[in-house]
Amino acid sequence: MSTTVRRAWRRVHRAYLHACARDDAAGRGVQVPSGVWVCERCEEALLELASFKEHLRVVHPV
Repeated sequence: MSTTVRRAWRRVHRAYLHACARDDAAGRGVQVPSGVWVCERCEEALLELASFKEHLRVVHPV
């Protein structure tokens, strides 16, 4: 894939993840500012998706 297509795909994917997170938070009655990821198990707030995924991998392994 070309670089432009990859960047566009990443933007779409990121927007989808943000929308899902906001919908999930709204469904649980929690208000989460845009760009903040909150762990539902321990309620730790993280500012980056990569940090959030690392948190889930390290602190809450499956």
